[in-house]
Amino acid sequence: MTVRILSATDVRSIFTPELALESQREAFTRLGAGEAVQPPRLLVPGPDESVSFCYSSRIAPDAPAVSKFGSVNPSNAARGLGAVHSVITVLDAETGAPRAIINGDSVTGLRTSAATTLAMQQVAPDARSVLVVGTGAQARAHLAAFSVTHPDADLWIFGRNPAAATEIAAEHGATATADLEEAVRTADIVVLCTSSLTPVIEDAWVTDGTTVASVGSFAPDRVELPPSLLSRSRVVVDHRPSALTDSGPVVEAVASGSVDADRIVDLGSLLIGSASLDGRSGGPVTYLSVGVGIQDAAAAAVILTAAEERGVGILADLD
Repeated sequence: MTVRILSATDVRSIFTPELALESQREAFTRLGAGEAVQPPRLLVPGPDESVSFCYSSRIAPDAPAVSKFGSVNPSNAARGLGAVHSVITVLDAETGAPRAIINGDSVTGLRTSAATTLAMQQVAPDARSVLVVGTGAQARAHLAAFSVTHPDADLWIFGRNPAAATEIAAEHGATATADLEEAVRTADIVVLCTSSLTPVIEDAWVTDGTTVASVGSFAPDRVELPPSLLSRSRVVVDHRPSALTDSGPVVEAVASGSVDADRIVDLGSLLIGSASLDGRSGGPVTYLSVGVGIQDAAAAAVILTAAEERGVGILADLD
């Protein structure tokens, strides 16, 4: 039993932001068309506000099964470690034998940011300014991704650690700001890349016409976006069934009755044209991403194909 092991360096040598974007377009198009196999995500709560997760999926019924197992540990910052760690496994489509083990962190950053910018291409294609809130790996990945999908937009970043925000801004041709409220009020797109349990912006700061994307509201107890904002927004999510059970702001807004679950739109539905924001009430647009396995399955497919063609990675015998 021989498997290909791909490190973060291997993944980065293959999985460019451009390739990540195309992989996510395929993922959500297949999801919207009902072609993907997408079971519910598994969440396992842990100590110190940590949570482990497991995503599994196939991009088609006869495609390889792909699973990502990992964790989010906010307290890792005090340890000098990243908050997110994960590994992706790929099984052979026919035999079910392990085919590859891939560093999941490098894939997650690129596929998540690609999905966000794919969504922004649908709901805010002409945005001229983008504000990213956060200074972790997702913030860096989103700045790089917006450089691909919105190359003419001004990029801004805010972080509780001004030095980190300034460093990241310099790396990505962005501008660091210390005034979060003013930045939210003036940006066309605001992307929240935190793991906060409570809102990091206020509803009143968001003006009509602004699009707010939440990447960190990936569990019922993660509410980095004020749920009240959803009641006056056109709401788009990466995967409606997952958002209704796992996205903190969505769960709270639907439970309170301030948002009708039936008016929440899937990204996949927008891509295949079965749903549209046209004709809906004005106001802000919110996009909430919890992450789904089909994203990893689509990413792993292109990464593994390229790795096998180029001989990238280490072959290991598990027998």
